[in-house]
Amino acid sequence: MNDWAPVLGEALVHGPWVAFAAAFAISPGIPALLALVLERRVLRPRQEFVAFIYGDPLLALATATGVALCGGRAADSVRGLVTGGWGWASMAGWLGFGLWQWRSEVRAGQYTFAQAVSPTKIWHQMVIYPVLGYLVTAAVLGGLAASTTAVGYPAKALIVLCVGAWCAANVYDRRHPKPGHPAYDWRKLRPQATIACPCTPAELAHRP
Repeated sequence: MNDWAPVLGEALVHGPWVAFAAAFAISPGIPALLALVLERRVLRPRQEFVAFIYGDPLLALATATGVALCGGRAADSVRGLVTGGWGWASMAGWLGFGLWQWRSEVRAGQYTFAQAVSPTKIWHQMVIYPVLGYLVTAAVLGGLAASTTAVGYPAKALIVLCVGAWCAANVYDRRHPKPGHPAYDWRKLRPQATIACPCTPAELAHRP
């Protein structure tokens, strides 16, 4: 019996290694491939957000640890939060947040429209938030709610540490913003020519 949401829940019922691989593929694996193939660039840690480069792999580790603790089965105390209607509501909530953030960043001038429609940015807002958001939420809740053994306490501490580090990385990123995504031309399926200027997107928008 699958205790998780249909389709996506399959990543959580085949053991911690499959769970880790699925979460890691969603981010940063596939974004790295999109950047290489479509955006013609190699992701470099110094040019990317800390929460993406380092934080998302920690979320994959937290997901795998949660699955290892709960054995791929959600505890009764959290089953109602991670399966059925609540599972889909969780994904819808994460997607709604991603769409809201997408719009807000463009309106605030953090990204130009051309940056906002780059392949990696679209993937981040429309896939990473709802899909990885659900997998991490379900696995972490399942792991923390699982019956605890002597081995379980350190594993639960690891989950908390990984999620906490991801949160701290997000706080750091808010204070140290980076462009992250290139301006993209979908008609030519390649990035737009870059402007040799150290200006921010907001400053570029106001240049004569």
